[in-house]
Amino acid sequence: MPRKFAKRLDGHGVRLRLHLVVGHDAFVASSLPPADAEHLRSEHPNATAYRQAAAAFRAGDLAAIETLVDADVVWHVPGNHPHAGDLRGREALIDFLTRVGELGFWLREHDVFGNDAHVCALSEMGATRPGLSVSTRVVSIFHFLDGRQVERWMYPEDMSTWNSIFRST
Repeated sequence: MPRKFAKRLDGHGVRLRLHLVVGHDAFVASSLPPADAEHLRSEHPNATAYRQAAAAFRAGDLAAIETLVDADVVWHVPGNHPHAGDLRGREALIDFLTRVGELGFWLREHDVFGNDAHVCALSEMGATRPGLSVSTRVVSIFHFLDGRQVERWMYPEDMSTWNSIFRST
């Protein structure tokens, strides 16, 4: 008999409820659309803009990221590490991305979906550097306005691993 699990993530006025059905060695996330070619062609432009920003980060193209985020962007970075807290403004964000890149930070998307106001990214994020190779799954919720990121909230699955990603020692 399949069992149902639900996880509710709350923060900064954003609520997300993920449902997972487990049974017969199968995992189905009920909120995810099928990843077929038609779905990818019809992806919302805000979801595409997020994917472009993530690809630009992986390529080290911070100038491209500057064009995809609002000048007054705010990122809420959770945790208990030197980089935790609220980042305010494009310059602060680019400085953050530069610093975490130096820590061997990486990300890969599992799924991204959005609408006119929001994007949700289901990702794996981690760090690889001498003495450390870790990762955790992260749900990110974005507020978009006029095709640009204006705010981001991150919800890591494993906070201890998340904190280790951003510590330099």
